[in-house]
Amino acid sequence: MSRVRRIGAVALTSAVLCAFMAAVPANAADDETTITVPEAFIASASARGLDINLFGNHLTIGSSNALIDSSPKAQAQGAGVAIIAGTVADALATGLNVTDTPPQACVANVPLLGLLAVALACGEASATTADGLPQAAGTGKIASVDIGGSLLTPLLDAVGALVGQTVGAVVDPLTQLLGGLLNPLLSTLNLNLQSTVDQLLDGLAQVTGLLSVRVGPAAAQAITTGSKVNGTAIAQGAVIEVLPGLSPLGAPLATITVGDARAAVDVTRPSASTDDPSAAVATPAFQAALVKVDLGIPLLGNITSIPVSLGAPLTLLAGTPLESTIAVGGGSTGDGPNGSKFAIADGVSLQLLKGLNGGIGIALAHAEAAGGGRSAKLSVRQIAPPVTQPEVLARTGGAGTLVPMAGVVLLLAALGTRRLVSSRRP
Repeated sequence: MSRVRRIGAVALTSAVLCAFMAAVPANAADDETTITVPEAFIASASARGLDINLFGNHLTIGSSNALIDSSPKAQAQGAGVAIIAGTVADALATGLNVTDTPPQACVANVPLLGLLAVALACGEASATTADGLPQAAGTGKIASVDIGGSLLTPLLDAVGALVGQTVGAVVDPLTQLLGGLLNPLLSTLNLNLQSTVDQLLDGLAQVTGLLSVRVGPAAAQAITTGSKVNGTAIAQGAVIEVLPGLSPLGAPLATITVGDARAAVDVTRPSASTDDPSAAVATPAFQAALVKVDLGIPLLGNITSIPVSLGAPLTLLAGTPLESTIAVGGGSTGDGPNGSKFAIADGVSLQLLKGLNGGIGIALAHAEAAGGGRSAKLSVRQIAPPVTQPEVLARTGGAGTLVPMAGVVLLLAALGTRRLVSSRRP
């Protein structure tokens, strides 16, 4: 019996201690999460509408660039004509929640090198890091480019050496100069083999322009969302007319039509984890420009449409001063540094009128994009909060005072029970 009572006293004492423990809450440990390696990403894009090489002088007409990274940073440029400041717009945003949107930059009637005239050239750009999601966009555009006929001077000089004779009497040297163009040219100018070279010379002098080029906008953008980063470049198509004033009816010798060139890279943003940083998955893609040539003079009703294939350049009027070669560049994708990827649409290369002062080199519709990244690494550790002694305050009653009061009563009861048990031992 005494043993049972002793166990009861111990149980009662344990109940008292539990009551006190319930009355004073325990301090809980907290988890602290820190970023030990920050997320990193980058994406860029650039597009070029037209690059012209005249006598070793390169002119880029219609171009754009865009770049973003995780610092955060956003930067963009759009240029109508790269060397004309009034047609160039630049935007830059660094740090959080910064936006830069300069006004559109435009200049009309831009003369270049005394040979080119650009009707209207404009550049646009914008950049923002709002909400920590960098965005950048640039666009370069022009209305049209005309290349003057002064490059025809060598051809006119060569024909001028035959002045005073009839065309029929000097067919061989004229064929060396004009090749298969001679007979269509005579018909277009209402001439024949009995016409004089003076008349042919006057007809050639009417050709006031060598090339007329209409180029679509070149646009580049780089964007960030919660799940991915993307860089995209689009160089829209172009139409080139070779010797646009050749026919009295306004028909060119040849019309070269170039389609759009596109390049893009999609980059996923991997979730942060406590593991080592993981590389982002970058997916590049490109669409090369398609090209066709419409050759002929509508007056003769013999227009021929010729597609230009990758790896199969097309040469027109071979062996004459007007010889021209057109080649399609295709495109490619590949690996960049630190696991990044890139995509390139190489565009179209034209070497026109090679026998006239070295001719005109033109590169059209080029686009490229690149991007990559890695996840952030997290570190998690438990932090025990400091133990503090509860402040003892005076109690004036109420439900909050019942628990400690009950504990005191139970403690006294436990001590009394134990004393009673001890006194009754034999």
